[in-house]
Amino acid sequence: MKKIFVLLIAFSLLIAMHMPVQAQANFEPGQLGITAGGSYGLDIEEPAFRAGLTYFLTQEFRAGVDFTYWILEDVLIDQEEISNTGYEVNANLHFLFLTGQNLVIYAAGSAGLHFAGTSSDIPEFDTTESEFAFGAGLGAELNFGLLSFFLEPKVFLNGFDQLKLNGGLRLYL
Repeated sequence: MKKIFVLLIAFSLLIAMHMPVQAQANFEPGQLGITAGGSYGLDIEEPAFRAGLTYFLTQEFRAGVDFTYWILEDVLIDQEEISNTGYEVNANLHFLFLTGQNLVIYAAGSAGLHFAGTSSDIPEFDTTESEFAFGAGLGAELNFGLLSFFLEPKVFLNGFDQLKLNGGLRLYL
């Protein structure tokens, strides 16, 4: 599953790089974007689904919120299945410092809540944790006008304490 997820992101980016591009990355204050894609945590070595919204404050700054749901494997201990769940809700601020003909490069900062839990038929194994998290990273976006492909490595200093790779599509309204 993990390899398929990473290959899917890589394949999507390769296709995007070979598409003819005529659009200028031109954003207006008040413009809204809808994001869908995935993440891969290099520490937990698991994929995740990701969805979010972005809103342009100015032509160079956009704010956003995203929800990430981690696809964690269940564990079998003493014939009991333990289910793992993990998700995060992040607020983001992007500074677009390079907007070319079809390429956008941006710095990303995040703050949010990260949740992890386990559940089973044995009450001793049931746990729930939540942490406030801060993250920073860089992003690259191939812009085709209303649609963009993006890739965004981000380091979280607490929460899930890991480097994660975000990728996907952003549709501008």
